[in-house]
Amino acid sequence: MPKFHAVRRLYAYLLIAAAILLSLGTAHAAITEESGRRVALVIGNSVYKTLPSLPNPANDVEEVANTLRAAGFDVTIGVNVDRIGLEDTVRRFLRSTNNAEAGLIYYAGHGIQVGGQNFIVPVDATLETPYDVETQTMPLDLILNHLKQNSRVQLIFLDACRNNPFNAQKFWMAEKLEPVGATRGLARIDSDLGSLIAFSTEPGQVALDGSGALSPYSESFIKRASEPNKEIRQVLTDVRRDVIAMTDGKQVPWENSSLTDSFYFIPAPPPPSVEPMQQASVPEGAAATKLSIAPPHDKTGSALIVTLNQLPQTGKLTFDGKPVEQGAKLPAAALTALTYDSTGVAAGTVGLIGYTVSDPYGQATQGVVAITVSADAGAKLAQLEQEKQTRLADAGAYLKELPRDIDATIGVGPVKASLPVVPASAGEMTFKVAALPDKGTLRAGDRVIGLGHVLEAADIPALSYEPQIGTENQTFAVTLQAANDDLPPATVSFKPTLDACDTAAAAPLDLQGVTAGKLPNEIDPAVAVRACTEAMKTYPEVARFIYQLGRAQLANRDTKTAFETIKKAMDAGHVRAISEISALYLIGASVPTNLEKSSEIAAMGAKKGDPFALYAYGKSLYYGRGAKADTQEGLKLMLQAADLGHTYAMNELGYIFLNGVNVTADVERGVRFYESGLKRDDIYSMNSLGMIYRAGKGVPQDLEKALELFKRAAEGGQPYAPRNIGLMYRDGLGVPKDETEAIRWLEMGAERGDYWSAFERAKMAKGDGSNSESLVTAAHYFSLASALNRPGTGDPKKQSDKELASLADAAKKKAAEAFSGELTSQELKALPKTKSLNERLVLLAKATWVKRNPRYDLF
Repeated sequence: MPKFHAVRRLYAYLLIAAAILLSLGTAHAAITEESGRRVALVIGNSVYKTLPSLPNPANDVEEVANTLRAAGFDVTIGVNVDRIGLEDTVRRFLRSTNNAEAGLIYYAGHGIQVGGQNFIVPVDATLETPYDVETQTMPLDLILNHLKQNSRVQLIFLDACRNNPFNAQKFWMAEKLEPVGATRGLARIDSDLGSLIAFSTEPGQVALDGSGALSPYSESFIKRASEPNKEIRQVLTDVRRDVIAMTDGKQVPWENSSLTDSFYFIPAPPPPSVEPMQQASVPEGAAATKLSIAPPHDKTGSALIVTLNQLPQTGKLTFDGKPVEQGAKLPAAALTALTYDSTGVAAGTVGLIGYTVSDPYGQATQGVVAITVSADAGAKLAQLEQEKQTRLADAGAYLKELPRDIDATIGVGPVKASLPVVPASAGEMTFKVAALPDKGTLRAGDRVIGLGHVLEAADIPALSYEPQIGTENQTFAVTLQAANDDLPPATVSFKPTLDACDTAAAAPLDLQGVTAGKLPNEIDPAVAVRACTEAMKTYPEVARFIYQLGRAQLANRDTKTAFETIKKAMDAGHVRAISEISALYLIGASVPTNLEKSSEIAAMGAKKGDPFALYAYGKSLYYGRGAKADTQEGLKLMLQAADLGHTYAMNELGYIFLNGVNVTADVERGVRFYESGLKRDDIYSMNSLGMIYRAGKGVPQDLEKALELFKRAAEGGQPYAPRNIGLMYRDGLGVPKDETEAIRWLEMGAERGDYWSAFERAKMAKGDGSNSESLVTAAHYFSLASALNRPGTGDPKKQSDKELASLADAAKKKAAEAFSGELTSQELKALPKTKSLNERLVLLAKATWVKRNPRYDLF
């Protein structure tokens, strides 16, 4: 008994010593892992079609993208992108920025400054004429301004300051012909609060490509941004020092910062996780017993170093068959491989191992292992070994049974993987992330998970995946393996999918949307209303679904309900809903037409960078419709909309410059904008270019090309193109005269709602006059023309009304009977009362057309 009490007192003493030892742990960095979404746009253009190729940018950005992914950024990357590819890449990125903690842009390639603005130059740019900057490049400010509205921190890196290789030295910038800025480098950009702008060289100077696979700037950036626990301003100081050394002082990186908080690419994680007090029993007189010591780890899977500060006073501690000395430094895995020789050590003896675990961030944690020499330790060790085997078997079975395919809806935030709970027997195990999606963000709770990160058992049920926008129909894998044991890994596949509401009713160019979208006439209301109603119930916090339900209701001709739904989406923060409400006031759908109200609302959306609102408000200002005329600002806004790929804006600009509306006419400039729309398969651009080639205005007359463009436009649903084709067949212009073909095309245009198609068809029927049926046909189409007449169609005197009045009543009565046969008795009763046969016929024509095809969205 006295011996027992002596051992117990010694053990208590050693525990007190261990506690003191633990309290002396070294201080660790105060910076913890930042939470919040990080998004990056990385573009590298090397292989230019007509401009000098650059050796490094494409290589640069692949490495930069990998560096940023390791730093927790969801990266949208574009390599050797042409103008349309750049447009698509930028829009995908802008869709991902909503409520981001940090947004980053890294561009390597040719850049140009004009009028104090910087422009990204795609690989298909020629920049040979004064018209090319506005149609071939993209202003950096357009991306940066959107980023400022949607992220807390903005980081811009430009390795794009090469010598100016461009042929033209002046370019159109809105209403001015501006000279190219200093031919060396880019223009200075002043940072707003929360922004950092970094140039690979001083503004106005030239960056070097270097002789290696990477530019000097990118090479240093990749190296320094990968260094852990280094604040961004220190990163850039180190980059500047590196680049100056690499270029012998010829290139001096420069930055302008107004950041108010510290920012770390690789912030320090929590310090290493260590069991503070462990106990190990060894048999008395055993030559080499492996100690059961729980291994340390940290969340990022970094290489950890163990320093042995204290060794047992009796017995021998060995590693890999060799004695271990006090102060020895070993890899963390060695801790689990330590052995203890208890030869000559009395049972009941307790010894201490004191150790410090250090990570690459300068953080350290201490632990203690108490070794007890025991006569019956063999049985205990056997029991521990049995428990270990059970734990491994259970963990192996768990990994084997993990679900293999998980659907993840795009654009609704993190989607829970709903992986099962790790068995209690394996609850102390840790798991390493051996493979990670290169697009989208994996999280465990609020923590962003990177490649090599270590997960506790409790982290696995908390895993979620947020797919990157634009990744539908792709598959991304996460591979988990036991961190310290040899078990087969498990791979879980995430499949990003679009919600049915996005598939059915997403809007084109919606920068808060998730897909390319559908035009109004492409929406199937029966499908879309049901899908979006369900999406609103499932994701009530996603304003996009509210807006898209409104679009579906518009397609379903329920304009009153649609207005209220879209207004609700606007109030919930969906930006595109603003321009939709503006459009409803403009056309008078469900609310009285109000140009002032429409313009006022569009201005709200324009401030938020919505392409449709930029176009709508710009047009209001340019023409002074619903707003005080300001042609300069209106032109600027429509150019911004065109930069984002809005073809309506391109067509309006084409019309303005072609015809000299409030500006000096410039046919070539107008044609360039129409050609930009044509590259994007815009049906209105096709029709406008067809008219230009038919007339030979500013281009050689080409009737064959004109007819081809008209037919492509008509096939896409353009309402005016059928009339242009019909007139060519009627008059034998570029084709043999063919009255049957002319009638077919004119009737198609009339059915689509084109006033002039209906009018010209009616004139053909009246001109025939060979039988009474021709006059009935004339009455049908003259009345339809009057019904379809809209302001601005070029018919202020309403010729169709006069022509209709000139026809015999008998023909008009037959036409009225035919229209009435398409309406129900209730619909007929709802028509306004009139004693005039002509007025009655126009009302019937409008009612039947609206019933078949209320396509206000086409005009």
